[in-house]
Amino acid sequence: MAAGDFRRRLPTRGSSRWTAAASSTVPTYRLTFRLIGIPALAVAGVLLYQGLRDYFVLPACDSSRARNTLADVFRQLNLAPQRFEPIETISTNKDQVVCKASLPLADGATLNVDYRFFWQGNKANMKYSISRTAPQSSAVNSARAA
Repeated sequence: MAAGDFRRRLPTRGSSRWTAAASSTVPTYRLTFRLIGIPALAVAGVLLYQGLRDYFVLPACDSSRARNTLADVFRQLNLAPQRFEPIETISTNKDQVVCKASLPLADGATLNVDYRFFWQGNKANMKYSISRTAPQSSAVNSARAA
């Protein structure tokens, strides 16, 4: 056989033998990656951002993160407000968030809570002050009358 005859008998890349094999395997993997892999990477990115967000963003005054922190403080102090409302945002910037809340207690008294979140190094910390306002006399008198 001559060298020229050998080259003519090899299938070229555009021939049907190579095209059938390439079209059945390569696009399937690419399609699978596009349909499953890209959305999975997007979901993983969102979850990663949510997990790392605590290290980059201070909590808002009425966020679940702030409410959980307040609940832990109240639990340590044996206080049980009836609800966590109203909570006001006094000021906010990238270095600190200042908040104020007047939370009712079951006995008619009110907890006045001033707190702020701030950065200490790379960790968010909270400082707070709590004062208790006695129940108003009209509320106590009406309760005694009943």
